[in-house]
Amino acid sequence: MAYALAAFTFAAVVAAFLGTRRLLLARLNSLAGRTVTDLDDFAVQVLGMVRAPEYYLVAFYFATRPLGLDPRVNHFLRSVVIVTLAYRALTMLRLGVDYGVRRVMAGPAADQSSKDTAKTVSLLLRGLLWMLTGLFVLDNLGIDVSSMIAGLGIGGIAVALAAQAVLGDLFSATAIHLDKPFVVGDFIIIDDFKGTVERIGIKTTHLRSLSGELLVMGNSKLTSSTIRNYKKMQERRVVLNFGLLYSTPDAALAEMPAAVRGLVEKDKTLRFDRAHFSGLGESSLDFEVVYYILDADYNKHMDAQQRLLLELVADVRKRGLDFAYPTRTLFLEGGPGQPRASGAAA
Repeated sequence: MAYALAAFTFAAVVAAFLGTRRLLLARLNSLAGRTVTDLDDFAVQVLGMVRAPEYYLVAFYFATRPLGLDPRVNHFLRSVVIVTLAYRALTMLRLGVDYGVRRVMAGPAADQSSKDTAKTVSLLLRGLLWMLTGLFVLDNLGIDVSSMIAGLGIGGIAVALAAQAVLGDLFSATAIHLDKPFVVGDFIIIDDFKGTVERIGIKTTHLRSLSGELLVMGNSKLTSSTIRNYKKMQERRVVLNFGLLYSTPDAALAEMPAAVRGLVEKDKTLRFDRAHFSGLGESSLDFEVVYYILDADYNKHMDAQQRLLLELVADVRKRGLDFAYPTRTLFLEGGPGQPRASGAAA
């Protein structure tokens, strides 16, 4: 009777496992065909990793429980089941770690440095999974792992202290890839350094400066500094200041802001903001013009600014006006019996 019950239990457990697996795979495959995300494809892959012999092993273990087998046999079967299930869970978690890291840090548009960092992070997480799985298996096999955990803790502290700078750069590299304050190809400025990002490594990031030399900066310095990223700029704000002579007629002064506005709005690569007669300088009547260049490219910015300046100079000359330049007027008071004289010096 006991063996019949064991056979029934074995068959029922196997049927339940296989039926559930088949049902889940059918639902997931159907869902995968209707969606564009690869998450359901990943779930199908993970579920498909569980093999039929593993179902049979678990079912056999449960079926033999009521038979009253020798304790050593039960212990052996339990150990085999624990090791088998732990290994299968480890492979599934490892696949999940690879999928998660690849999705977050190394997407389809990722550069090679991002992919290299993702591989390193995956390798470290795999090592951590192996260590935790080993401790779990040993503990369930009746082996005291408290001393091992204590040793790992002390060893981990020693390693962390010895490799503090390296680990700091590694964590900073991970933060850079996750937060993405810049990517390869961006032009950035950090403190007094500026250049185009060529590579984001595990420990350092490489910048190519405007003068051509390679700048190598630690990742921890980058994450602790203020970064100005010009590649992410959508448009560039420009403030243009110029001055006219004090001899400029009042009517011409009043017309100048509208005239400059017309010059800016004529260029489709620019967006006008404001133009004002802004102040009385030492030797000039000052104007301030603010406009936006609708492109982040610096060369296009300079081209547009050059066009505007040429048109502004031509317009000022066409009106019979002239730009101011630094001058000073000196008033000389003569002595007794001497005439009063005045003169101008540039």
